[in-house]
Amino acid sequence: MQDTPEETLHDKETLHDKVARVVGTTRYPFPGQTDWHADYVTHINAGTPKRGIPAPWGMHYSDICVVDGTDRVREVGEVELEPGPDCVAHWSIASEAADDDTDSGERHFFVYVPAGMEAATKTLLDEAGISYAGVRGFREVDGAIEVVPFVTTGETKDHQVTRAA
Repeated sequence: MQDTPEETLHDKETLHDKVARVVGTTRYPFPGQTDWHADYVTHINAGTPKRGIPAPWGMHYSDICVVDGTDRVREVGEVELEPGPDCVAHWSIASEAADDDTDSGERHFFVYVPAGMEAATKTLLDEAGISYAGVRGFREVDGAIEVVPFVTTGETKDHQVTRAA
């Protein structure tokens, strides 16, 4: 039996791109989220860049970029397999591009890292003074990606676990 193009794509997909795809399709918006604006569009840039953010070095393509009907960036997500000091520059650009329309006034910026790296990531963000709505851990369980909130500084409704293949 021959693979369909969709199956072949997913078989060859990197872990980074798989996590970005799963996060982008299951958390932006969450299933059943009633306050997601009808004109929001979620761009998943992993694999094929679609919507960039201007940066001093050119365009930065965050893994997930949500825009409204006027093309204003509302929410941004970054998936990092190896979070570290080298990430701070693009995290800062991504955070500044996101809106701060959260209950707490923090920017709608989320970072997704392998489970166990959440605390170190939070420390990097805090030490750099980067505004963020959440740090999330992810892991692969039986072929599915599970995303578990570590800290949520934005809105409590964002503090939920998701799991999808």
